[in-house]
Amino acid sequence: MKTLLLISISLFLNSCSCKKNVVDNQETAMTKSITLQSDCPTDGKCSVEIFPNKSMNIQTDGTGAMYNQLVDSKETSVIVYQYNRDVPEGLQDGNYREEIIFEIKNSDTNLVASGNDLQQTKMLFGRFCFCRGQTGYYKVTDGNLNLIQKENSITFDLNFTVTEVPQIIKKIQASIQ
Repeated sequence: MKTLLLISISLFLNSCSCKKNVVDNQETAMTKSITLQSDCPTDGKCSVEIFPNKSMNIQTDGTGAMYNQLVDSKETSVIVYQYNRDVPEGLQDGNYREEIIFEIKNSDTNLVASGNDLQQTKMLFGRFCFCRGQTGYYKVTDGNLNLIQKENSITFDLNFTVTEVPQIIKKIQASIQ
């Protein structure tokens, strides 16, 4: 009886030690000095990242919602701005994030776009929260983008609005060096 119990415990312990593969699929952004000149709401944190030699692959799922995947590209880079609201302790489903993501050509030195021309950068506004029917990515077709790219620096000024959902962030000014 003791032998049977010992064998059972041994088999149980061996079956729990299965090999664990950890895969990090997160893209790593270029580590550069980033200066955010526009104001960030005091109840959260704002950040800007650049993903060099990446392109946006915009897809639509079965429900019609847009999503984005970064893919390798030698011609373009992707800039991502995020505002993450601080979540009060003990509050469930209190996460709130806004995101602006757009693509620039590595060869562009000066980019000025407004209105529907913003879609030449594939610009998307993302709103992610527990807000039924008001989350996901939306195309940005109302606003102005001024971007200057010199040797190892990018400076941009973006004013925009989306009509599909409420938004907090409407103006972004940043320098990436």
